[in-house]
Amino acid sequence: MVARGLDESAARAKRGDFDLRAEVACAQNPGEPMGRCTIRSARGSGGDATLVATFQNGFRRTLTFAHGQFLRGNATMSGVGTDTDWRLEDGLHLIRVDDQRFEVPDRLISGE
Repeated sequence: MVARGLDESAARAKRGDFDLRAEVACAQNPGEPMGRCTIRSARGSGGDATLVATFQNGFRRTLTFAHGQFLRGNATMSGVGTDTDWRLEDGLHLIRVDDQRFEVPDRLISGE
């Protein structure tokens, strides 16, 4: 994907201006089975997006993407957000940030 223009997705997410809302598989703690969390997506152009994941207990984590690639999670009390691992498999972003895991459909990032 080729980025075009400025990515305003982070500013939009901060204002609560989201394009999509969905439930995705997620786990908050190590060894925990996958449950469900709500993801709200503010998309930019060219595969840029800022997603806010909310777990059942209200804990939130922000996930940042550029050009369709996962970059980082925000720092929280549970970690700095830079201990990450991710891959794209069959249209699903499989993401680990610190001890948390997320399965995010590509359509929440790319819109396709």
